[in-house]
Amino acid sequence: MRGAEAGAVAGGFSLVELLFALVVFQVGILGAAGMVLMAQRNLMRAELTVRGVLEAQLVADSVRDAGAGGSGAAEHPWGEVSWGPAPGIPGGVRAVAFSRHEGDTVAVVTVWPSPGGAGSRPAEEDGAVGAEAAGPASALGGTSP
Repeated sequence: MRGAEAGAVAGGFSLVELLFALVVFQVGILGAAGMVLMAQRNLMRAELTVRGVLEAQLVADSVRDAGAGGSGAAEHPWGEVSWGPAPGIPGGVRAVAFSRHEGDTVAVVTVWPSPGGAGSRPAEEDGAVGAEAAGPASALGGTSP
């Protein structure tokens, strides 16, 4: 019997192997949880960007079509839209959407005067829409508070 006991192999895992596997598993779970939180933040930022671009485009088109050349700002639950004359474009309007939640500019929209005053020329077609990491006043050509 003694020879049979010496040749037998013990089955299972040691305590050290089990602890190492649990640490690796825990690191993976924490990484997955971090990715979920990052995805939620990115989805919120994407929603703010879409709202900002749409609102800035609407304001810029409305101001241009009304022929109002002044500057102004409007508060929204998601942030603020500021508008004013587009630098270097006679009759053009620049609108800037600024997010209060993220603290940065989410959209800068420039519209050009349309020929004959009818219709609009969306800035997206010309690549004039972009996000900048500046406040709304500096994006309009002024100074940030």
